[in-house]
Amino acid sequence: METHPAKAPGLVAVEALRSGDPVVDVNGGGQHYTVLEAKDLGEGCVVLELESKAHDELRVIEMTFPAGYQMEVSPRRLL
Repeated sequence: METHPAKAPGLVAVEALRSGDPVVDVNGGGQHYTVLEAKDLGEGCVVLELESKAHDELRVIEMTFPAGYQMEVSPRRLL
């Protein structure tokens, strides 16, 4: 697994997110996620594979975002 320097809390464009980043979708309901994978599809589209925990259950989802969409980097880890 690649390691990346820790990001300071604050808003970050989805195209700058990397595997392992804990994020909060502040524009989409405030859900906490951990980024598993980020893919830039070009044409202004980024796909994120995200892990979320709700009711003590982990789930993996894939979501598409427009380039420039911002999420908040969170100091909180899911696990």
